[in-house]
Amino acid sequence: MKRIAAIPLILASLAFPVVTSCSTRANEPHSAPDGCEEVLGSSGIKWVHDHATGDAGETIERSTMSLKESREGYLKQMESWDPEGTHWSSELCTMRKFTSGKNAVLRIEFGPSSTPFNFNTKGSEGTTELVNPDVKLHQVKDHREITHYGIYVKCKMPGTPPHQASTTPLAGVLTDTLTEGTTADARVTYLLRSTRAVVRSLKCENKPVVPVSFPTSKQ
Repeated sequence: MKRIAAIPLILASLAFPVVTSCSTRANEPHSAPDGCEEVLGSSGIKWVHDHATGDAGETIERSTMSLKESREGYLKQMESWDPEGTHWSSELCTMRKFTSGKNAVLRIEFGPSSTPFNFNTKGSEGTTELVNPDVKLHQVKDHREITHYGIYVKCKMPGTPPHQASTTPLAGVLTDTLTEGTTADARVTYLLRSTRAVVRSLKCENKPVVPVSFPTSKQ
């Protein structure tokens, strides 16, 4: 299968069916932590509500998949690992508000990447920053000028050969049109926080180190 490198890599690598759970309202009680709470934490949820566009009294709808559900889906995909395979992602957290006729959303997705960790940056769009040997950040704008904050992590899964971690890394994307007055650094920080939670859940055999923050000048 030909790998796509000429279009935005984060969009290409996660351009497959997204699995989500049912929708809930942000002000309804939850019997257990949902995906948004698990990956963003209580401070991340507060950050979204404090910076959400529109009227502060408007409801923010939330649809999520738990880390446990996401991990089960991830492991199922990796059971018969194919280095040339395509994959689907889990929409771990979506927070949405309809304001002034506009659909504002913050979405966090993770899945096995169809793009290798060491992709050719010359043929790609956007900007790439190597955080450490196991973690890479990628930012790209789509045709609507919306920035997608992406991350690749070498995550070695049980029962796969050593090169699996580089060939099919963990990929994540944070897309945010919901918050206002938010810097790229803040969004990258919450993407890293989410990635740390996913990496802990997956129990990657190579134990990649995902930092709590990473300064970036890209907006």
